[in-house]
Amino acid sequence: MKNKIITGILAAGALLVTLPLIAAFEAHIINVTAEINDQLDNIIVSDPIDFGTVFPQEELDKTFDIELSQSFLNNPEFDLLEYTIHQEPKCWNASSTAPVFGEVIFVNNATEFQCEDQGFEFLPILCPYLSKHEVTFDPNEPDENDDPGIPAFHGPIDASLWTPLVASTTEIAGELQNSINDKLDTWNLDLKVPCFFGFCAQDWENFVLRINPAAEPDDYVQPAENEHLLFGCNIRVSVTGKPSTVGCLGKIDLMLVLDRSGSINSSELTQLKNAANSFITALAPSTDGVHTGQSSFATNATLNLHLTDNEASAHAAINALTAGGFTNLKGGIDLAKTELDNPGDGHDRADLDSPDVMVIITDGAPNRPLPSTTADDVAAASADAARAAGIEIFVLGVGVSASTETYLKTEIADDASHYFSVANFASLEAALLEIASCPD
Repeated sequence: MKNKIITGILAAGALLVTLPLIAAFEAHIINVTAEINDQLDNIIVSDPIDFGTVFPQEELDKTFDIELSQSFLNNPEFDLLEYTIHQEPKCWNASSTAPVFGEVIFVNNATEFQCEDQGFEFLPILCPYLSKHEVTFDPNEPDENDDPGIPAFHGPIDASLWTPLVASTTEIAGELQNSINDKLDTWNLDLKVPCFFGFCAQDWENFVLRINPAAEPDDYVQPAENEHLLFGCNIRVSVTGKPSTVGCLGKIDLMLVLDRSGSINSSELTQLKNAANSFITALAPSTDGVHTGQSSFATNATLNLHLTDNEASAHAAINALTAGGFTNLKGGIDLAKTELDNPGDGHDRADLDSPDVMVIITDGAPNRPLPSTTADDVAAASADAARAAGIEIFVLGVGVSASTETYLKTEIADDASHYFSVANFASLEAALLEIASCPD
């Protein structure tokens, strides 16, 4: 994706000094910086940090923030943002009187890293000694730690062996979401200071295994010849997922599944129709392109339109909706799935040629079919059956409660990136146009 934050982390090793029972390793973490290189300006990172002087087997904690930018917050079409924290070797020019750092690039079909500038070389790699864990919690989900991290003592300590494949195994995923007030993640960056061969304390093994029981302690002892050298690691944060869109899927068979229950008043129904009509117009149905159909649900569900390339028919089905009754989400999903199941009726096309998509719009939790206490379970089972049939499911929750949003996001939509939180029906059109588009 476009949004990239480049973070450089360095440690300078000074002369080893022998002390009783311990060898002192003086290291300075310098130039921990963040630079946004993106026109969209989706996220920002906190100011540079400095660990200062450290010693063998010390544990030094600093934090940095990743947060949604104001431009992201001001865009009503944006809500969920996913990001990944990567780490890579760091390049420098050792012949310079002061450290001069260079860019790292992929070579050989991205199977190895290389310093971009001639005369630059890899620093001894610091990445294996840095743990990264998030220390904030998602609002409204107090029992769930936001995003998983990675402990120190991971990956090889030889920078030349730190390949893109190795780096990919150390990536960390995170997410922010404006609609639940999850706008900032604080990450703890913890340096576990290494020792040099021949100067490690007797408890080195216990120190390593306490932090990462899966590590082999001897693998993380630095060669003695590295004691005077600078250590480096690039940390890069990239936006890996704004909300998924159907606009990038190309030739698709898409079923709209529309809530028309009695909780939707006349003005909201008009806004729903306007939004759905704009969505169809943006998709531009055609013989060799997108085909659309429609089911709707209240107390019972109805198939309003077979899959078709006729845009006028799609608008007519939307405009014919009337609201009233309860919320039978299962019925709407089942009818849409049947239409997308290639029943040989000439409506759905072969899935390999035209992938199947379902876009569900609802303003509340299901309460039909009876008994109402199991309506959410049977709707979730229908969504799972649709997914098993190869149907991609997007959900737009309009003005729903926090618990209903969690249900729709985790049980009905394919995943969090396929769920759109919409404040009200007046905001629905912007959200639908977002998923009908295909970002560059």
